[in-house]
Amino acid sequence: MARRLRIAAIVAAVAIAFADSAIVVLALPELLRDYDVSINAVAWVITAYNLALAAAALVVGRRLALAGAIVFAAASIVCGAAPDVWVLIAFRTVQGAAAAALLVGALPILCTLSPRRGAALWAGAGVFGAALGPALGGALTDIFSWRAIFYAQAPVAALGALALVGLRPTPVLERRRPLGLASVALALVSAALVGLLFLAVVQLVDVWRFSPLGAGAVVSVIPLATLAVAPLAARAGAAAIAPGAVLLAGGLAGMAFLPASSIPWFATSLAVAGAGFGLAVPGLTQAAPGPTAVAIRHAGLVAGLLVVTPLLTADLVAAGQKAELRGIATVLDAPFGAEAKLRLAIDLAPVLAEPARKELPSFSKAVAGEHDPAVTATGRKLDDVVQATVTRGFRGSFLVAAAFALAAGALLVRRVRAAAAAALVAAALLGAELGSGALSYGKRPRLYAPCAPRQETAAVAALDFVACRFHKGREQFVADAAAAGVGAVEFLKELERLGALFRP
Repeated sequence: MARRLRIAAIVAAVAIAFADSAIVVLALPELLRDYDVSINAVAWVITAYNLALAAAALVVGRRLALAGAIVFAAASIVCGAAPDVWVLIAFRTVQGAAAAALLVGALPILCTLSPRRGAALWAGAGVFGAALGPALGGALTDIFSWRAIFYAQAPVAALGALALVGLRPTPVLERRRPLGLASVALALVSAALVGLLFLAVVQLVDVWRFSPLGAGAVVSVIPLATLAVAPLAARAGAAAIAPGAVLLAGGLAGMAFLPASSIPWFATSLAVAGAGFGLAVPGLTQAAPGPTAVAIRHAGLVAGLLVVTPLLTADLVAAGQKAELRGIATVLDAPFGAEAKLRLAIDLAPVLAEPARKELPSFSKAVAGEHDPAVTATGRKLDDVVQATVTRGFRGSFLVAAAFALAAGALLVRRVRAAAAAALVAAALLGAELGSGALSYGKRPRLYAPCAPRQETAAVAALDFVACRFHKGREQFVADAAAAGVGAVEFLKELERLGALFRP
């Protein structure tokens, strides 16, 4: 019984060290608010841990597991009490280095305590911990605060340290294996996890406005799926790696082709990806060299972030421009008069002036005080249009993550089988795209010729007049204004007055 309790405590410490790679993702909005810093600064809370872990795993010795667990527990307490983001980042780096010592040293010790199952327990703890991280972090953040994430880790690491006292790895286990395709595949699968553990939760919280607890509940399907396939992964061993990578790619691509904010579709895609993760990673972790596997996993995760982050940033900028056009089209086509549209614009101006890094604007909240049902309905429609358009902006990043996973599977199977698997995945995604109608996101703006006559409200007619003026030339402005019954000077003054409403 004492041996089993020791094994359980060490496995729990290993799981929490792996979970820390993504455990603070759902806490990022709170960190932004509490520290009032940029997204780039907060991103280092995640990146610093993974970089330090990847680098330290290559140099730490296998006999430092106890020291790693003690330092990890102490650094967790300091992170929870960090007065500013830079102290948090500094001790996240310490946490990462300590986690490397804990993980590298725990593997041979578990193999000493359980020669037949030690490696499998270590790999399983890594898979389940990484999958559970976002859900656990979201629950702690919503129920308590983001600081509770780090305070909760300290006792788990401390129990692991107690279990490690007096234990040393068996010398026979100190062996090296050459790097091979399994190591490359592990790096690629780890890079693909950016989509599963980061992009998915960012979309839930920042685009669909889920609370950390709500988002944690949605992403909890990931660890549930990994648990469900654990027996199959244990029986199949290395044979489960390639199918798992293909499933991971399919789930990530499913999230790329979301039909707007569809939670059932999203949860199903997460479950498929989680099952693929649970099938692929245990075999890859055991096939790669022990200490190097730790470094490869976290280096792959960092590499995935470095590739996906700039792509997502560029795509979201383009999506924001499309959302602006579609939002304008929604307001102009709204079924109420010019005066109500002007009130709507005044209500929405403060929302649009908020920094984009805070959160996606909530138009329905901005017009909640209006008594006109048509205005409030337009606010909700604006939210739907913007959310759907920004959701589309995640497509490229999810597909890149899926490509990482598919490449990992292709490395470990015959070329014909890899091509067949890729073709099946592509065909399934194309069918899903056409079936769900995801090619059309939001309402497309109707564009008219600048001087074409049309029946519209006075406000829209005035805007048409200004647009036409730029096409006809300045010398015709006064004549056209007179012919249209509009005083040019008075009209320009009115535009200037309205424009002043939207200035800081």
